[in-house]
Amino acid sequence: MQQHCCAHPRETPLASAEDVADADDILIAHAPRAVSRLRCGCGDDYPCAEVRFATLVKAATVRASR
Repeated sequence: MQQHCCAHPRETPLASAEDVADADDILIAHAPRAVSRLRCGCGDDYPCAEVRFATLVKAATVRASR
């Protein structure tokens, strides 16, 4: 490893200045947001598959045969 006059090894940057600027832009554009979600009694996101099925059954109508 090559030594400098001050006896510290030469540091090689892992990313270019453009990569660092792009990373800053991404972090600003993708800021975290607080999200609240409804939870079903079973612990899944509401409506769970069983609630969707029950809603479908309740909304179904039986037509009189002709």
